[in-house]
Parts: sequence; C-alpha cells; structure tokens
Amino acid sequence: MLDMHLFTSGQTKGLQPGLWYSYKCNYDQWGNCASVYPACLLDPDRVCTNYTEQVNKDAWSTLVQRYKRQWNFLGADIQNEPHEPASWGVGGAAYDYAAAAERISNDILTRHPDYAGLIFVEGIGNTPIRPNWSCQNFSGSSPGATQYWWGGNLEAARCRPLAISRMNKLVYAPHQYGPSVYKQNYFSSPSFPNNMPSVWDRHFGMIRQYTGKPAVMGEWGGASSGQTALWLDAFVSYLISKDMRDNFFWAINPNRNGDTPGLLMDWSLAPDLVKLNLTRTLQPHPTRFMVSGNSICMSSSSSTMATMVAATSSTTAQYVITTATTGAPATSSSGMTSTTVATAVTTGVSSGSCDVTITQRVANTWQDGGKAMTQYAVVVENSSPKPIAALSLATSLTPTQFWTVTQNTDKTFGLPSHMTNLAPGSQFDWGYVVVGTSVVSVRSPACSSSASTAATSGAAQQSTVTSASSMVASTSSTTGASSGGCPLRITQTQGSSWVQGGRTMISVNVVVQNTSSKSVSSFKVRFAQTPDQIWNVVTNSDGSYSSPSYTNIAPGANMQFGYNAYATGPLIVTIQSPDSCN
Repeated sequence: MLDMHLFTSGQTKGLQPGLWYSYKCNYDQWGNCASVYPACLLDPDRVCTNYTEQVNKDAWSTLVQRYKRQWNFLGADIQNEPHEPASWGVGGAAYDYAAAAERISNDILTRHPDYAGLIFVEGIGNTPIRPNWSCQNFSGSSPGATQYWWGGNLEAARCRPLAISRMNKLVYAPHQYGPSVYKQNYFSSPSFPNNMPSVWDRHFGMIRQYTGKPAVMGEWGGASSGQTALWLDAFVSYLISKDMRDNFFWAINPNRNGDTPGLLMDWSLAPDLVKLNLTRTLQPHPTRFMVSGNSICMSSSSSTMATMVAATSSTTAQYVITTATTGAPATSSSGMTSTTVATAVTTGVSSGSCDVTITQRVANTWQDGGKAMTQYAVVVENSSPKPIAALSLATSLTPTQFWTVTQNTDKTFGLPSHMTNLAPGSQFDWGYVVVGTSVVSVRSPACSSSASTAATSGAAQQSTVTSASSMVASTSSTTGASSGGCPLRITQTQGSSWVQGGRTMISVNVVVQNTSSKSVSSFKVRFAQTPDQIWNVVTNSDGSYSSPSYTNIAPGANMQFGYNAYATGPLIVTIQSPDSCN
C-alpha cells in the first residue's frame, strides 16, 4: 500500500503535515494553531517549494502510474494521519479533510480509469472545529471531551460519510495505539481496559453500520508489556467482535528508542512471540504469496486458493484472478486451473525413540506447458522427548523447487540452515514443487542423548535454558513467592542460533509475568552466565540488570526482554524480589 506520508524527504517526523498541503500557522496566545496560510517547505537542496493540493494530486498520479500494474499493489492511503487543524465535514476548503480526500481520490480514479487498487482514507485527530450535527446518535460533544489519535477520529463520518466516484474502492483506515505511545485521558480510567470498547465504538467502530463501507485498522501496535499489554489484548478482542480482522500492524522491524516496538525484538531481531500470537489470533488466515513461473499464487490456510496469472507483453501486464475450493476447480481465461485438496497427514516413527510427525498438504496446482505442477506445504514436528540434531527427508519425486530446508549430499533434505537441532515439541515449515504428485518420508534422524530441560527451582525464581553440543534448548518456567506478595513467573524461549567465532551463540527471549494481584514497577535480574548482549533491561554496576524505568506490570500482564549468550552450559536467569510492589 502506498501512503502519502511527508511532502519532502527533508521533513522530519515533527513536521508531519496535519493537512494535505504545505502551510504555516497563525498561533493564538495559548500557542494553538488558530488559522493557517499556504507556505513553502525547504527541500534538502534548500529550495522552498509550495506543496499545493494540485501538487499532491500530481504526485499521486505519478506514483499510481508507476505502480498500478505491479501484482502486489494494494492501494493508496490518501494521507497519513491527518490531524489538527484538519476537520471533517466543516471548515471550508482549507480545513475539511473529508472533502479533500474525495477530491484527491476522484482525481486518481479519473486520471487512471484502469486503476485496480483500493482507496484508503484515515480519520483526523483532535479537531478545533466541531460540527453541530443533528443526525441520529451523534454525540455532538465539545472540544476536549475525548482525545483521538492522529488519523483515528472517524466520529463525524457517521453523519458525513465519504462519497467518491467508484464507491467499491473505498475503505476507511483509522489508526489506533496504546498507552506506550501517549497517555490519552481514557487510559487513566479506573475501569481500564474495560472502558475502551465504548471509546472505540465512538471513534471508528460504527463505520460499517453508518456508512455501509468496510474499515481496516491502518496502523496499530505498541509495547507488549505493562499497561499496553492489557490494551493490546482488549483491542484484538474488540476487532474480532466487530469482524474487523484485516489490519496493518506497525511495524515488522524494531523501533529502537521508539514508542512502537515492532514484531522483531530490538537488537536481536528475534520475533516478539506475544505480538505474533496476537496477530495470529486476530487474522488466523492471512494471505500468502508464491511465485511460480509467470504466476503469482495467493492462498491462505483456509480452503480457498487464488492464482493471479500475469499475461505480459513489452508494454502491459494484465492480471486474471481465479479462485477455487476443494473439489471445484476453476479455470481462468488462460486455461490455468487452481484447486485445493484435503490435507494428507503422514506420521513416521523413527528408530532411537525420535518420533517425527510429518504433515503435508497441497498448497496449489497448475498447468505449466502441459505439465501438472503441484506445490506442497510441509510441517515437520519432533514428537519425541529428545532433540533431533540431524534429519533426512525424502520426496518420492525430485522437486523442481524447494525452500527453507537444506539439501544433503544424497539429495534428501535436512534441517533449515538456521537450526542446529529440532527441540522436543518444536516444528518447522518447508515446501517444494514437483511435476505430478509426491509424498514425503522420513529416514532415521540423529537423536541427541540429552533429554529436555527441566526448570531449576530454589529460593529465588529461576528459569533455565540448557545447551549442549547438540544445541538443546527448551522452554521452562518456575514460579516463586517473592517478598511483598508479588510472585513472578519467568519463561525462557530459545530463538535463533548461529556460529560466531567458532562457538555457538543462541538468542533467548524472556517473558516476566506478574502472577500476583498487585502491580510491579521494578525488579532485578541476575544470570549464572554473563550474556554477550542484552536488551530491554538496564545494566547495573554490580553485574545485575534492572527493569526499565517505565516498567509497570499490571496483575496478569507481562513484559519481555532478551539476550544472546554462548552455548557453553545451562543458561540460568534469576529474578530477585521486586523492588517496588504496589
């Protein structure tokens, strides 16, 4: 999705425009932007340019012309996070973002009648110009009665919905964040987070009811700890209740020193398992893509498959989308078929008490030059109590393509290159393509002599990740009663592993959960083996580590940190009694 974020690369985040053209403010005696006037902005080469609405339209036309025939072009987000002094439905041509979004959208659709993408329109922020609407159930509250996120205020759309020339392209796309980004007034409610559904109902949850158009969450996110963790859980539950499962999470990459940490942890780039579970809960069937020949195949884990066929020439690229469900293949104009079939499950019991379960399903089928091609998705799981240090998987037909796994010298397939072992209960996904149909078999894996790790308990709360020559690592946790009546549960999970300087390094994610009825605002951590790198905690002079200054783990909530360490022995983390228990 393309997004109009800034007018020039020389702009900083602090200069993110609230309006769709460049302007300056006339400030009142309280420092508020009382009125605006068009003004130029300095480009990186120090040239001052007026970014008028027409310049905005021309820029959109240039972007659409460049990208509209790309297979993965989804649509245009007309303006990123409009905010004060923008209004909705009032204020005239200088302030009315609803009218401006219609004009810009219609300009795209007029100049590009072949435009196949969607039009996304966000809300506004706290507006100084409030409409006196008289339509049904509109609150009509005065300024300051509530607070809105930039781009998150669609309240007035119930009375003044958008109307563009091709309404089947329109999608509302509000932005929402939790307390880690900014302490909105409703986050201080004694009933938080139970008070949030009524806030979201007012801000954007009524869009489909009053406009008949869909809404997707254009941005959402935040830290997966403290009060924000409660907000994230409540927000996902709310979106599911409103059937607003489609969303854009901000963001994939880490946001170091920022207020919106991503799906990947800072520094280690290990996945944030809490957030991944949340996104999986919200949208359990995300669209998946695969390139095969001249086709882009789209699928989900549901029973529907779509194939986007690229019929290219020297100047154009047209796409035909065909869909099919089990037992009912569909054929596109190019003669390509797309079907799904029932999942085939094969379980193999290997010698050495290392049972491996293989689950294989057909992900896609198509014709390529008269050949029947089949794409398989395979899940390999270690169902034994011992780690597997090596693996040999064989396919009945030689694949034309394969991914994720490594290929052994005997043409069988082994563990992915980033894995030095497959821990008990762990699994990995891989896939391959063959001409015809194929099955996967497993040959005797090499079992480690080490059993899965148990937690080590003691006077303090400990969690252990054991590593041996075969890189054994398993999740373990213990709970201990701390002084002050604030017990914490510690859970460690191994992430990635790699060889560094001839030694094996592993990345570990630690979840600290507050299992008490009181909030915990600080604690200390000690390690039996000093980490090589650590993040999301503060290093102390005595060799311990403290929780960040902003820590506030509510009852039932958790916070996360992580570390990298060499695999030279058991990795034990001990959390001492919380320093502050409220």
